[in-house]
Amino acid sequence: MRKRTTVIAAVAIVAVGGGIAYAAWSSSGSGSGSVGSTTSVNSTINPVDGAGGLYPGRTVSFSVTINNPNGYPVKVTSISAGESQEIGGCAEATVTSVAVSNPAGTIATGESGTYVLQATMKADASDACQNKAFSLPLTATLVSAA
Repeated sequence: MRKRTTVIAAVAIVAVGGGIAYAAWSSSGSGSGSVGSTTSVNSTINPVDGAGGLYPGRTVSFSVTINNPNGYPVKVTSISAGESQEIGGCAEATVTSVAVSNPAGTIATGESGTYVLQATMKADASDACQNKAFSLPLTATLVSAA
C-alpha cells in the first residue's frame, strides 16, 4: 500500500506541476518604435582636367567628378548642359556641352564618381577665343540608390 501511495503522490505532483505550466498568465504589449531620417547634402561638381585642343567646330571629351557627401549611396540621374561665359572678347556660349541622362554607376557614401562629357566650340568662334580656358557651369541631379 505504501508503494501505491507513493505512486499516487508522484502522479499528483506531476499533474499539479503540469497544471501550473498550463495555467501561466499571458499578456501582450503595444506602443511604438522610433526612427529618424537623415538630411540630404548637396553634391559638388569639379573638373578633373581641362581638356585642350578646341578649335572652331571641334568636340572634345572632358571629365568631371561629382562627390557624394551623403550617408547613403546615390545615382546621378542627369547632368545639365553647360555653356561658356564671355571671356576676354570670346562670346558667351561659344563652348557648350550637352546634357547627359542616367549616366552609369552609383556613387558610394563619401566617395566621388567621374563622368565624361563632351564640349563643342562653335564653328564661327572668333579669334578672341584662342588660348582660353572655358568654364562650363553644370548641375547634377542625384537620387538615393538604396
